[in-house]
Amino acid sequence: MKHVSFLSGTRADYGKIKPYIAYLSQQKEMRVHIFMTGMQTQEKYGNSYQEIVQEFGKTCHLIMDTVDDNQDTAKQNAHILSAYDEHLRADKINFVFVHGDRPEMLSAAMAAVLNNIPVCHIEAGDFSGSIDESLRHAISKLSHRFFVADERAKLTLMQMGECEDDIYVLGNPSLANEIKISSQMPIDLPSDKYGILIYHPTTTMPTDKIQTEISAIMEVLDKTNRFFVVVMPNNDLNHTVIEQVYDKYQNNPKFTFLKSLPYDDFRHLLEGADILIGNSSCGVKEAPYLGVPVIDIGMRQSNRYNHLKLPAFVHLDSPDELEKILCNPPKGKRVSLTRYRQKFLKQLEGVFSDEFWCPALQKNFQKRRF
Repeated sequence: MKHVSFLSGTRADYGKIKPYIAYLSQQKEMRVHIFMTGMQTQEKYGNSYQEIVQEFGKTCHLIMDTVDDNQDTAKQNAHILSAYDEHLRADKINFVFVHGDRPEMLSAAMAAVLNNIPVCHIEAGDFSGSIDESLRHAISKLSHRFFVADERAKLTLMQMGECEDDIYVLGNPSLANEIKISSQMPIDLPSDKYGILIYHPTTTMPTDKIQTEISAIMEVLDKTNRFFVVVMPNNDLNHTVIEQVYDKYQNNPKFTFLKSLPYDDFRHLLEGADILIGNSSCGVKEAPYLGVPVIDIGMRQSNRYNHLKLPAFVHLDSPDELEKILCNPPKGKRVSLTRYRQKFLKQLEGVFSDEFWCPALQKNFQKRRF
């Protein structure tokens, strides 16, 4: 029996790792463990771990954070590293999967390699902007296998000295999920016409600039004839600055504020929206392919979208042009996700061979000329 572990620390990363969990959970001689921490376990963010427990309850591990302070990311992740190390030992984990660029993923990768357990990095080689990009590449240097979204990500890893044979170009896992959508909206909305705002702190931006940017966005949205669903920010440094701005609009009927939603419900909500505004990776990875126009604002997604030629995607360096764009937003066009999902799952059949699970633990830098 092979024991593999996935870590989930945010509401967003679950949608990226879910298709892999679902696939491996159906394989014989495979036991999938899901280690949940960070935002997933906090009431402030909707206790979103409950969705994962409902779907994969038998091997879910819940580690409550000991720190919930705006400035204590380092302490929080020291706790996660220690707790994840105990999980690896107690559950005899043979292989670890981490996703993206979050600090808790770096903690998990460190714990794994220090126990001589191989690591697969999902969505490695991507560009994130801010400190997230540094974290993503640091996680990759600790990893042994790589699932990437496109050829550019593969080239980035090769430039970092990774072996080409360890890199698998699989596409965007967010679009490979099988979504169960009911006929009824997951939340009560006062209007069929609504937009969604998701704005997270950019950790390398000065606090006053974050406050200025989100204040300007809310002022513009308040003047439009749309209703907006506002998803609360993640727990990165300076999230409280954004929350303080939102507090001023809590009684404004034009806005509904959400802590979190189950993944399928969020996709339902997103597909019904006529626009997505903010700086979430959802605006790069999901919304454009669902036919939802996107207005990306600021530097959080820097260098992440230019090469993709996304449909109905507009980037603004600042909110100055937001009001003008909202008067004439781009028109979205949905792609066929059924075919995409079938192709994605077919690829996984070829990826998870016996050889995949036994990478060399000693990594060697691959010298190349580009």
